Amino acid sequence: MKKNALESVDLFLKYCFIAILIVAALAFFFVFTINWEDWFFGIKLDGTAAGIYLLIKGLCAAVLLYLIFRYPRFIEYLAVSGAIYLGFLFIDSAVTVQRLSSGRQSFSVLLGLFAIIPIVFLVVHKIVKRRDLSATGNESL
Repeated sequence: MKKNALESVDLFLKYCFIAILIVAALAFFFVFTINWEDWFFGIKLDGTAAGIYLLIKGLCAAVLLYLIFRYPRFIEYLAVSGAIYLGFLFIDSAVTVQRLSSGRQSFSVLLGLFAIIPIVFLVVHKIVKRRDLSATGNESL
């Protein structure tokens, strides 16, 4: 029963990770289309610089999504890449929020949660994979 529950959690976290990447890609492409303004570590970007930055952030999420669907066997590496991507977005946002709020607010809780989900997914996925390997008698990772 524990194995089924852990596999369900693994699958749920994978779908959450995919949903976060979909939302990120759509949000950045939407802002890219509508309004070329963004913040980079507390510095406001306008015009071409903001457009390039928004396009890069949207493309990173879109490429990760493509790779997850195209190469599901590499999900562990893609989860690490996603954690780095979402971690960067979180740190960038935290610096911007602190500068704009004069230190009264530290960070966005939602982006913090988004940055943690791929890490938790990776840990749970490794546990599930290890249990599957030990159940089949193949102990090597």
